[in-house]
Amino acid sequence: MADHFAVIDVGSNALRWQVAAVDHPKHYRILAQDRRPVRLGQDVFRTGKLNPQAVEAGLKVLADFKGLARHYRVKAVRAAATSAMREASDRRSFLKRARALGVPLEVLPEQEEARLISLGIMSGLRFHLPLGLFLDIGGGSVELTVADPANTYCSFSLQLGAVRLTEKFFTKDPPPHRELKELRTFIRDELRSVARRIQKEKYTMAFGSGGTITALAETDTRANGDGKAGSLTVLRRQRLKALLELLAARTTQERAHMISGDPKRADIIIAGGLVLHEVMAEVGLDYLFVSKRGLRDGLMVDLLQRQYADSGAWHPDADRAESLEQVCQKYSNDMAHSQHVSQLALNLFYQLQKLHKLPERYASILHAAAMLHDIGTVIAESKHHKHSYYLIKSSGMKSFNKLDLELVANIARYHRKAHPSQKHLGFSQLSPTNQDAVRKLSSLLRVADALDFRREQRVESVSCAVKSKVLTVAIASAANIQEEIAWAEKKGRLIQEVFNTELRIQKTNSNRTRS
Repeated sequence: MADHFAVIDVGSNALRWQVAAVDHPKHYRILAQDRRPVRLGQDVFRTGKLNPQAVEAGLKVLADFKGLARHYRVKAVRAAATSAMREASDRRSFLKRARALGVPLEVLPEQEEARLISLGIMSGLRFHLPLGLFLDIGGGSVELTVADPANTYCSFSLQLGAVRLTEKFFTKDPPPHRELKELRTFIRDELRSVARRIQKEKYTMAFGSGGTITALAETDTRANGDGKAGSLTVLRRQRLKALLELLAARTTQERAHMISGDPKRADIIIAGGLVLHEVMAEVGLDYLFVSKRGLRDGLMVDLLQRQYADSGAWHPDADRAESLEQVCQKYSNDMAHSQHVSQLALNLFYQLQKLHKLPERYASILHAAAMLHDIGTVIAESKHHKHSYYLIKSSGMKSFNKLDLELVANIARYHRKAHPSQKHLGFSQLSPTNQDAVRKLSSLLRVADALDFRREQRVESVSCAVKSKVLTVAIASAANIQEEIAWAEKKGRLIQEVFNTELRIQKTNSNRTRS
């Protein structure tokens, strides 16, 4: 039986967690991971104290993480915080409350943070790296390390984080030329001696990591194409310069629609991007390779090396894809409820094809969403639809490509509570065609789920008829299902909204043979 381990990176701009399984030494499987955009660095670099709202949001994430770790029965947990917690004068209160939640949180020294970032990136490389330069831009600091798998040759942590510099230098939106020039001058002054030291090392490749660099690279690739080199993305300095000029001329709101990833990064991406460009210019890099791995992955590898003494280098398994059935079983889903909801949802799908006009392939997407819609309850019943969304996204199910998995996650996310909205990041990033599919399929799932809200499978079947903009759904059951009908009518408001039709639900006689 595999041992499970968990880590959480409490950063200045976001919290990231990961759960992994070890079947045999030196290799691990990532079971689940996520990023929550909680900006603990907000105000810290100006006032020296944590923002109260950010504190509460951060502790909520830690509580969710603890619930997931408990579900997986992890053997060991390592949680570590970076620059925001290093500098906060009131960090003891946060650390105490985190410990009370069952998440002992260590504050990483600057050099240790840099070492773990490079360790995380190297562990994901599928080739031997003689010597590399590793650059990570966080919310509060920037880490620069020259290392190989065996040694660290030089390491620097500079107070050039994207949140810190944004708060310090930018007063207007968009920032005027004067503020941009002052920031560039400041960055160059801070970098000059460090860059000279790094240039003495004979590294063969340079790697960038962290949300700012990843967002810039993905935005550049989306705009220009031709950005991939194997499993890594290539970001070129000249293209970065052009992209920054474009972004700097826009307001935060306009940038939010332009960049890839989290739109909440739009206010800090200019400062972070200028740091990246100036590092590349000072060190002499025409391009660098962008990795999605970083501190979180380094924490996991370091934890495993401690747990398995003398085990040497660790690497994640390249293929961690699982089947739909395996994902269901992993999260101890109520299979009877899920299967019944899927059956009802598919009945609605096939009977209403003339209404929704979706191709046949969407049936398998709806089935997966129905089977997985409740898996988020392993973290918490409250807001479990949102937890289901990111657990599905991180599952890497082999039955679906990236886009289809995104559709499954969105449909499951909207099986309850709020309707699909452009205000929601995952939904807003879909194309209009895929947004339409999510609206239609989630509206069917909501009704199917409501009809089994007791989880007793009282509803035997559904029969649909559409006439004069009225959708009538006849429910066959031998039981009293007035509450099911009332709940389905309430959750059926999305069907009425999407298809511009009135919804009527009524009971019919049972189809089952009486004994």
